[in-house]
Amino acid sequence: MRRLLLVGLLASAGCQTLLGPPPPELTTPADDDSLTLAAECLQRGEQAAAATHLEAHVSRYPDQPMFRAHLAELLWKLDRAAEARGHFERFVAAAQDGTGPVRGHLVHCHTRLMEIARDDGDRAAEAFHRGAGLLRLADQPGADEVESREEVLCQAVKALAEARDLRPGDARPLAYLALAHERAGNPRAAAAARAAARTASPAGLTAAERRQLALTLRD
Repeated sequence: MRRLLLVGLLASAGCQTLLGPPPPELTTPADDDSLTLAAECLQRGEQAAAATHLEAHVSRYPDQPMFRAHLAELLWKLDRAAEARGHFERFVAAAQDGTGPVRGHLVHCHTRLMEIARDDGDRAAEAFHRGAGLLRLADQPGADEVESREEVLCQAVKALAEARDLRPGDARPLAYLALAHERAGNPRAAAAARAAARTASPAGLTAAERRQLALTLRD
């Protein structure tokens, strides 16, 4: 019940893009009052205090990514971009192995990360998150119209190629560029991007991205 109340209050606070409760398998012990306190703060319009309580909950239960997404969105609205970026990035890392609503929020989180990078003047990160978000968008249900999907994938390839050029030697844009080429039906370009990723630095890759890249390099 507290979770539903908090989600509703977050929506009324302007976090409409993150509507929807966390997956039902995520339960919250009765002795955790952080969500109740966060909801009460939001009812009073005290968003900064709500963020403090929500962060306490996320710290205590780091395996509940949807609450981390709500926290990141709230921090972004409070102009605390650096903190929001960290939570958006951690959500992305967790959601890559998720399904349903959790995975569905990847597009939104890449969009927020793109906006934060743009405001920071980080052109490479801006291009990467634009491309990654477009790639996820092309994979979502409803993106099955051939012309529309091809256009989205073309934009993803363009953005990820820009990120690759701005950050040479980084495996992450190369790994996503390979996926974009593959989805677009260009296996030769996909193979070239994967070959380049083999010798690039894996420092920025999430655990899921490392596994995916390792699998594709063995093919």
